[in-house]
Amino acid sequence: MDYLENEITEIVFTPETITITYDNNQTEIVEKTKQGYRKLYDAWLKEQPMFISDIYKTQMRDLSFAFRNDEASFNQLSLFLSEENKEEALKFIVYMRKRDLTFEKAKWTVLGNP
Repeated sequence: MDYLENEITEIVFTPETITITYDNNQTEIVEKTKQGYRKLYDAWLKEQPMFISDIYKTQMRDLSFAFRNDEASFNQLSLFLSEENKEEALKFIVYMRKRDLTFEKAKWTVLGNP
């Protein structure tokens, strides 16, 4: 995901793509394919896996498996990221783009040791 410092001004879901427009007038298109979901996983979960305090655990799990030939997860994620579910899907995308677990992780470590 690009333009992390910018706010989303518009988002359009089709059966094949997610088109995101940012406040800098740039547009990003994510395909609803295994490769597209892999891109989202790499940007959002690879370095910061799901954490106990995350609120979109189901969608994170689906994203983690959607590009690994798990058809059920792929289908569930595609249904979630749809125009019919636009409001909640947008909340998820905004949450994932701004997600920072630094404070949460610190609460679960003792003197900096996990």
